[in-house]
Amino acid sequence: MIINLVRRSFHNTFLKVTGANGLISVAKAFLVIISNKVLAIVIGATGIAMIGQLQNFTTIITQISNGGFNQGLTKYIAENRDNKNEVKEFVGTAFRISFLLTSVTALFIILLSGFLSSRIFDTLEYNSILIIFAFTLFFYNLNSLILSIINGFQEYRKYFKINITTTVVGFVLTIGLVLLLKEYGALLAIVLSQSIVSIFAYLFIKKDYWLKAFSFKIFRKSKMFLLLKYSAITLLGTVIWPLVSIVIRTYVINNISAKEAGLWQAARYIDHYIVNIAAGSFSVYLLPKLASVTDSQSLKKELKSIYKVIIPISLACFILVFIFRDFVIILLYSKEFLKASQYLILQMIGSFFWLCKSPLMNFMLAKGMIKTFIANEMIFAVFVIILSIILIPCFEIQGIQFTYTLQSLLYLIVSIYLIKKYIAKMQIEERVNYKE
Repeated sequence: MIINLVRRSFHNTFLKVTGANGLISVAKAFLVIISNKVLAIVIGATGIAMIGQLQNFTTIITQISNGGFNQGLTKYIAENRDNKNEVKEFVGTAFRISFLLTSVTALFIILLSGFLSSRIFDTLEYNSILIIFAFTLFFYNLNSLILSIINGFQEYRKYFKINITTTVVGFVLTIGLVLLLKEYGALLAIVLSQSIVSIFAYLFIKKDYWLKAFSFKIFRKSKMFLLLKYSAITLLGTVIWPLVSIVIRTYVINNISAKEAGLWQAARYIDHYIVNIAAGSFSVYLLPKLASVTDSQSLKKELKSIYKVIIPISLACFILVFIFRDFVIILLYSKEFLKASQYLILQMIGSFFWLCKSPLMNFMLAKGMIKTFIANEMIFAVFVIILSIILIPCFEIQGIQFTYTLQSLLYLIVSIYLIKKYIAKMQIEERVNYKE
């Protein structure tokens, strides 16, 4: 039985990708532990809250400025990877759209940098950070395009090499700039790291034929419309949740304290170490794989094999982190952050449900269930904001944690129902086609 399990694991591509991603994530974790330790000592909980605000803002802006179609680009590259002309047309069209949107967004940030700084950080002190971010935005989006294309070709080694480079560059910049410039340096590291990584990314792809499609000469309207179908999905899915975090964190800062917001952010960071291992595997493996599978039985088999991996591994990781939570917090941060331990239990339960629904969300993206995906994201985002604001006055941070857990559970239940309905419809169509 054990031998058979080992053999199945060896041939399970998702498990291989998860294992490789897990090893890289462990290496990342060591660097992140050092970074967070330095951040906790030098800038404290308030500084970490500011970092959370900037990270959410940069996520929103990068998704808007690159068109939000990276997942769609991955899907179409995966479906057409043996057709060089199709690949070049998709890459060239994506590059042109991204460049245009990036230019407009960068100008918008520069002109409104003072207003945005006061809204995001509640001070004009970091106005220059946003201006620097505007000038480096093109390189952010270029790196995202490169990763999406590599993902579509399922070139896992190349993808992981770029991710490792991103981590190392981010670590060196963060430590160096925090020690030199403290809180300002931490924020500066966030906006500079991706730009530097794009230079290294070029070295990994300089021999790939599709690189020549990064020009203004190749553009197809038909490809643009296919990509823009995914813009609505990604912009809502990726932009809406950082926006929800900013709204809630700002509410906490204004109604409780910046320190409590920082403690909540610290708890989320600890939880995200586990989540990011699985989420990284989903983004690298799951979307292109599900996009290339066309029959219902193979889809069901693929989903089952994924759940056999993520459920036991994620449960084990969450339980271990919870048992040693105080040790983990002191290791990652300092004793000042020990109060964050009381926020971990609900955070991790919610994240377990989130991990369980994530493959189903990727299924929707892979199969173009656009209206369904958008409706789910909008409804549950509004649900989180409203219920959090209702519960925060009574339960403070625990109110947010309860909302997150409930939202993740309800979203999982709804997703299971919708995917079962989709597969059942596929099976009916397959039987009809078989009879014909």
